[in-house]
Amino acid sequence: MEKRVFGATDGVRGKAGEWPLTEGAVRRLGGAVAKWFGENEESEQGVRILVGRDTRESGEWIAREICRGIREAGGEVVETGVLMTPALQKLIERDEEAVGGVMITASHNPAEENGLKVFKANGDKLSDEEELGVEEKFFELGEEDDKAGVRENGIGEKEDGVEGTESGENGDLEDGENGSDDEGDDAVGVYVSLVRDLLGQREVRGAKIVLDAAAGAGHDFSRRVFEDFGVEVEQIDAEPDGRNINSGCGALYPEKVAEKARELGCVGVALDGDADRIVLADEEGRVWSGDRIVVLLAEYLAKRNALRGGAVVLTEYSNLATIKYLEERGIRVEKVVNGDRFVVEKCHEIGAGLGGELSGHIIYLPWLESSDGTAMALFVLKIIGEENCQLADLWADYEDYPSKQWGIKVVEKREFGEIAGFTEAIERAREELGESGRVFIRYSGTENKMRILAEGEDLEMVEKIGESLAEIVKKEIGA
Repeated sequence: MEKRVFGATDGVRGKAGEWPLTEGAVRRLGGAVAKWFGENEESEQGVRILVGRDTRESGEWIAREICRGIREAGGEVVETGVLMTPALQKLIERDEEAVGGVMITASHNPAEENGLKVFKANGDKLSDEEELGVEEKFFELGEEDDKAGVRENGIGEKEDGVEGTESGENGDLEDGENGSDDEGDDAVGVYVSLVRDLLGQREVRGAKIVLDAAAGAGHDFSRRVFEDFGVEVEQIDAEPDGRNINSGCGALYPEKVAEKARELGCVGVALDGDADRIVLADEEGRVWSGDRIVVLLAEYLAKRNALRGGAVVLTEYSNLATIKYLEERGIRVEKVVNGDRFVVEKCHEIGAGLGGELSGHIIYLPWLESSDGTAMALFVLKIIGEENCQLADLWADYEDYPSKQWGIKVVEKREFGEIAGFTEAIERAREELGESGRVFIRYSGTENKMRILAEGEDLEMVEKIGESLAEIVKKEIGA
């Protein structure tokens, strides 16, 4: 059965104020989540659901409607306010009474978009089958068009007599309308204690970083976590205003943090809007992609006989040079389609504990069955401290193959074979690149975009091939 509300890779995603992110649909989603958990999660305490959000302006009214839907369905809500997605997952896992949680975020997407990620009691994302179960409950609650309450750009005035979700701006847990009084713990403190258990240390002595949290959920939360570990933080992303999340900053624009890291001679940490993605920069201003970070962690763990299965899991976007480097050192590489949940699935299948995406989602199963930029940054700082060196000294001795990506907005996600001349052009490109290069094409799971990646030893050929494929797409189905 095909999903109609949830997307292909990461929960519900779309433009705030447009279906399925209208007020009515969001409220029904809250009710559907509560009903699904009520039938599928055993809890003597009832249906207790944690709800967090990132810094998008639309997050306030979406949180209000989600919480209203949950309560109308008989559930109990604990609102965390602005919180990193990974921190919410750890809080759900720690809360013995919680059956799950909802994170309101569109991750790395622009401010006008938003979304919902739903997690189970152990902090894991829902499977495709489980998302279909929630959808079934959603449509049982009605199938009206939900046009009422549509907001321009997803932003509008609060309803009369109804307050927005103003609680927990610094990650403090606050109880919702039907909440109990036993969740007064500071979320930062809880998260820090759990990371300390993971790393086996209470501080990272002498560490200094430049932090670009994309004006997102990690802007305050991650900074406080780093400082709690004794890290000196120079922060360069703007104060969140609800509309500047991911805007020319963060993990999607690592050149900004790389320049500052080189200037100050320290490590640069760039996160995305909900802080589950990380890109690093070293003291020389070089950008460390997710591939590079996985290589660093893999070699560190392998030296200590702690690399589960002697393998890592990467996606089809990972650079060929990265894969060759790891394999030459006896580390097996398994590849999956894009999406951190697919990395997790393959890790379990082959008995691995480490994987990641080029974009900066790092999977380390002893910590979380999803990615966490802040925890992985602290892991890297731990390695630097143990090696008594700079991050630049740990740069793996290989050069990435020239690679370029194109993201083309499309009016429809047509089958490749139905795009005139496209499959023939792909075949020609692969013949030209041979075994020393590749072309990879897919539709985005969260946006109306086709993504084209071309990679090879000759940059000029890579650009020529990619541009020719992009032109065909623009001509046939471009938005």
